[in-house]
Amino acid sequence: MPKYYIMLVDTARNEMRVPVKALLNPYDDKNAFAAGMPQFFGGTGKGNQRHVDVLAKEVTEESRRTLQLTLASAEAAPELFGRNDMYFYWTRSDGWRETGTPWNDGRGPDEREMDRIAIIDLTPFVEDWSDDAIIAELVRQAGCGDAPVQGKRDFARSETRVAFLKLIRQLVGG
Repeated sequence: MPKYYIMLVDTARNEMRVPVKALLNPYDDKNAFAAGMPQFFGGTGKGNQRHVDVLAKEVTEESRRTLQLTLASAEAAPELFGRNDMYFYWTRSDGWRETGTPWNDGRGPDEREMDRIAIIDLTPFVEDWSDDAIIAELVRQAGCGDAPVQGKRDFARSETRVAFLKLIRQLVGG
């Protein structure tokens, strides 16, 4: 089954809304994959489910209803890249909105996959930085420096890391 992911970018403020993975998987209370590290919003499509429907549902759930993807804009969201049945997208400020709902404890496991939403300032990033420098700044701003060692290892070899590098370079490169 394909997996779809999206990043919410506020172009006016030069920021991204970045979910940070919870330490424990809320479905089995075991260590989560890439625990404590930055993520894209996203999840697995089922059957003939459109990617925009998956993305809208996941943004709502993983932000604990604090953020909402607008479907019309999601349909036009540019694909960042796809590999291994994983597809990464991003959308500008007109593709999502804050709902006004305060961050909460989450209604169920689907809302407790993420620990928090970090606001990442894109201003300090430079296109020609090394991959490690870009990731170090992302991790610093997301407050993930104390993530578990295994979470950092998972992230280091993940497609999510590749997607962050591609997106940040694209956004700061013009």
